[in-house]
Amino acid sequence: MKKANNSFDEIMEWVLSAETIALAGHTNPDGDAIGACLALGGALEKAGKQVQVILEKYADKYQLIPNGHLVCAAEDARLPELFLVLDCGDEGRLGDAAEIFQKAAKKINIDHHESNTYFAELNYVAAKASSTSEIVFQLLENRLPMTAAEAAGLYAGLIYDTGGFRHSSTSPETMQIAGALMGYGIPFTEIYNRFFDSRSFSELKLMGRALSNAELLFGGDVVCSQITAAEIAELGGSSKELDAIINYLKGVLGAKVACFFYEKTETDVKGSFRGNDGYDVCALAQKFGGGGHVKAAGCTISAPIAKAKEMVLAEVEKML
Repeated sequence: MKKANNSFDEIMEWVLSAETIALAGHTNPDGDAIGACLALGGALEKAGKQVQVILEKYADKYQLIPNGHLVCAAEDARLPELFLVLDCGDEGRLGDAAEIFQKAAKKINIDHHESNTYFAELNYVAAKASSTSEIVFQLLENRLPMTAAEAAGLYAGLIYDTGGFRHSSTSPETMQIAGALMGYGIPFTEIYNRFFDSRSFSELKLMGRALSNAELLFGGDVVCSQITAAEIAELGGSSKELDAIINYLKGVLGAKVACFFYEKTETDVKGSFRGNDGYDVCALAQKFGGGGHVKAAGCTISAPIAKAKEMVLAEVEKML
């Protein structure tokens, strides 16, 4: 499929002409996927559209993002006229929502991942954007009104994907948008604290175990850790509480690449990767059917965790 962006005006023409609209993000949704979907969904509902946001169950820390009343499971969703996919690099990452997406009369894909496959009829992919929430703000600006609820969702997505404005994807425009969103009177301190400074006791225990399992490889160029399903169960946690671990691993001095693996099932392993300048972990993830960004990417591998780790590290060694 030709990789060319449609304009915001083309996208809004389809959006405004549809009465029933579904939105969805990627499987195991994070702060950006949830924030972007609920913000755009809320704006569309206020514009008189019938809206449903199809998302898998997400971590408790994201419950503070407004417009959660729009969320439904894929099995409960109705077939819409228009299906909007946000923050999802390819159709395969839609999970159970993919079947509904395929049947929808019109399909739009809005994203910021370099690996996006332009899988819809209308596509807008901005790989240099800090987040999909940043793109949604630009789409809504001067086209549909926002309230504090939508602004809070976009701010949540913005700070999640920039790591609290610390990642290199943060631009002057990102900061200007953040300032505009704060102008709506959103609880920005509460959002930041909930995402980065608060955690459940089980999440704390999981983090401790994963950090204890960490090892330096290839002369200190790579830091790697893993956690099994048995360990997750032993500590009373869930896989939804693991997303912060890779960011602790990537902070190890001297490490050029960080890898974290956890068991989704006995034969499916999620891998998360981070790379410093000059180390393209998106290309690494794509070797295993995944994708993401040059410095932050992931994939799911159908193999036991020891084998999955071995396969990935063999490719990492070639990068060094």
